[in-house]
Amino acid sequence: MYSTTKLIAHMKQKGIKFNITSENDARVMLEQKNYYFKLTSYRKNFPKIDNQYQNLDFAYLTDLASIDMQLREYLLDLSLDIEHGIKVKLMSLISNDPSEDGYSIVQDFKAKNGQSYEKTINYLKKNRYLHDLYEKHHAEPSIWVFFEVMTFGTLSIFVDFYLKRSHKKAVKRIHNYLKFTKNIRNACAHNNPLLVNLFSEREFLRHPSAPVSTASKEIGISSQYLNDLKVNDLVSLFYLHQTIQSPALGNHRVRQGKRLINRFHRHSDWYADNVNITTFIKILTVLVDYIDCN
Repeated sequence: MYSTTKLIAHMKQKGIKFNITSENDARVMLEQKNYYFKLTSYRKNFPKIDNQYQNLDFAYLTDLASIDMQLREYLLDLSLDIEHGIKVKLMSLISNDPSEDGYSIVQDFKAKNGQSYEKTINYLKKNRYLHDLYEKHHAEPSIWVFFEVMTFGTLSIFVDFYLKRSHKKAVKRIHNYLKFTKNIRNACAHNNPLLVNLFSEREFLRHPSAPVSTASKEIGISSQYLNDLKVNDLVSLFYLHQTIQSPALGNHRVRQGKRLINRFHRHSDWYADNVNITTFIKILTVLVDYIDCN
């Protein structure tokens, strides 16, 4: 384990410069605002020659960390929109199905997915703000109570369950993209860096699914980028969001997304020669434009 001084010396040995950000400012950053392991994860976006990073200043790492934080916040907002929108859609389908009573469907889900059911009920039991719901409904919860506390992971499992139960096209469409959307949601919820290993062999997807390829074509993103795991998942997230959003919500998220794009461009000269970063920004710009309802 290195001290802050030794960490800075180690970075200098690897070719990381301290011209824009001084060593003293870097020390403050590492001790008060961020930590070495997360900050230096962004170094993987820059080439190395003879074990020396090329054209990489410490300022670039802190800038990418800041952008990545805002990117995760934005994508998490989109994920929460999708989660709510799917629950609204499923609730509408179930409520308007004369063969459903709102209770038996939960018990049928329990019979097929006992672990997910128990996880949801236990969460309800431990939630200090919803304890009254647990007291009243834990023995035989209705679908509307179950949806109220269902996690994103359980929602994904429920979608698969309900597709087999209903065979509805609208549910099939959600099913095709939700499992990929969940990858983005989980990374954002757990604060995992996204702007790392961009278009690298570590995140290579050999066979993109046909629905994602179709969505990519509609959005206007070349299929050559779908072999990247993040692009595959982002296409799914934005496509699914566009299918469930209202015009007001869509326009709000577009404005939010364009502010993020502008943040990317604040120091665009730093990354002008970095193909992976500039390509990612172009793809994200297309995705944000796609959910524009105007």
